[in-house]
Amino acid sequence: MYDPLKSRFTPAFHEFGTDSYWQAVTPFPDTNACALPTTAEVVVIGAGYTGLNAAIEIAEQQQREVLLIDAGGIGAGASSRNAGFLLPGTGRLGYADYHARFGESVANAVQNEFAESIAHVQNMAADSEWPCELLQGRYLRLAHNAKAAKLLASQQPGYANTLLQAEWLSAAQQHEQLPGICWKHGGLALSPAAAINPRALVATYLTRAQKAGVKIATGHPVTHWQRQNGKHLLTAGEQTVTCEQVLVCGNGYLAKQPFADLSARQFPVLSSIIVSRPLNVSEQQYVGLQVNDLVMDTRLLKYYYRLLPDGRILFGGRGAVTGKNASSEREKQRLLAAMQNTFPTLTDLHADYFWSGWISVALDAMPRVYSPSPGVFTSAGYCGAGVAFASLAGKRLAELSAGKALPKLPFYQSELPKYPFASARRLALRALYRWQRLGKAK
Repeated sequence: MYDPLKSRFTPAFHEFGTDSYWQAVTPFPDTNACALPTTAEVVVIGAGYTGLNAAIEIAEQQQREVLLIDAGGIGAGASSRNAGFLLPGTGRLGYADYHARFGESVANAVQNEFAESIAHVQNMAADSEWPCELLQGRYLRLAHNAKAAKLLASQQPGYANTLLQAEWLSAAQQHEQLPGICWKHGGLALSPAAAINPRALVATYLTRAQKAGVKIATGHPVTHWQRQNGKHLLTAGEQTVTCEQVLVCGNGYLAKQPFADLSARQFPVLSSIIVSRPLNVSEQQYVGLQVNDLVMDTRLLKYYYRLLPDGRILFGGRGAVTGKNASSEREKQRLLAAMQNTFPTLTDLHADYFWSGWISVALDAMPRVYSPSPGVFTSAGYCGAGVAFASLAGKRLAELSAGKALPKLPFYQSELPKYPFASARRLALRALYRWQRLGKAK
């Protein structure tokens, strides 16, 4: 599997061979890709949620010429094969973290922006011709021990002045509603939240971009970038595109070259997902999960899961350290064991699907939308919870490129911080995973 920290450049069509449940069950429109032009007013690099939404905003609302370019296909990265969680948040920071760092008014505004990100996706999917399987739901943060439950319960009042609803689920209520889950310490139910088919959402954005007149070029890794006479010259293959502005939307798939500075400001980490065999009706009733329940536990290295419309359990968590081990049987069995431990009464809970994708982790656990230099705009650092926010971030990025002031929120007011020892990121990750194996990561 393509590894952003090992490969100097992003390979063309790097996603080939990475099959997922979503790919197996979801039709996809023709890309209708064009040949790479020599000039464009705006070039958007990366055709995931952020890049597609940025291109749509530029073409529809700003009436500017935009070229959307990707090393792979449309939605080649995690956008087309994530868990389909539309969550009222992103990064690893919750309401309490924003409140402690920035005060109550900013924390409330942040939560309202997260609620807006879900509404943005829902509005985009509302008129879609693609089966997005959008289900209004609740985001369940289930405590994995009594200490975590106490902390979650203390956070509930903080949501009172936001657009989010927070309901405390006691241990007894959790047992009644979700008897098949072994952790029974209670949790926090947040809404609005929703479940969606992520590949169909990519298809929705693609068809919207096509209708808006966005030019799309796939299979074109950008290998060289220079500035000349106030213009940006991007080289992909043997073709060079000259443009006024560049929007970099590669997130966790961003290569070291020619994006060295941006690459050092985010950490690509693998997240893996398995999808079980279909559960029968009795098993589903005993487990208690509904198709609109989006569950995540409170461990440092979290597990997340949901019941799919066809009765399967989707279960995800941290993946391998390097791309070459992403699809290893060892990683699959480790995740399968975690799923079996979470649902101990289910037997023969084998995995029919297994795959991985790169997420982008920011040093301070907070994503950013910003301009690192004149004519250049970027967004990254969603920390694996970016389906909703990455989509809204694309719109915000396009607004920023047009000179529009963004909401005065922390992730719109500063750049991604650099990792102080970027070359040691993998060493630190290995140490963290070893710590987990020894039972220290609580």
